[in-house]
Amino acid sequence: MHIGMMPKYAPTITFDPQPLQVGHEWHVVAIYPSGQQQHITGFKTEEEARRWITSGSEAWLKERGYGNIRG
Repeated sequence: MHIGMMPKYAPTITFDPQPLQVGHEWHVVAIYPSGQQQHITGFKTEEEARRWITSGSEAWLKERGYGNIRG
């Protein structure tokens, strides 16, 4: 098989808003391709966390070297 014909693999980071166990604060769990998780905290509502996923996570991904990869 010629290298140019190989399918491209792009690792993805997925996001999931989750309620914190303490209080009423929400956070987003970023799950890396390796399975490692990072918690992004400070959201007052689930809607705010979901809004960050759709509008704020792209800049967060770019800061970590993932370019336009979206989960």
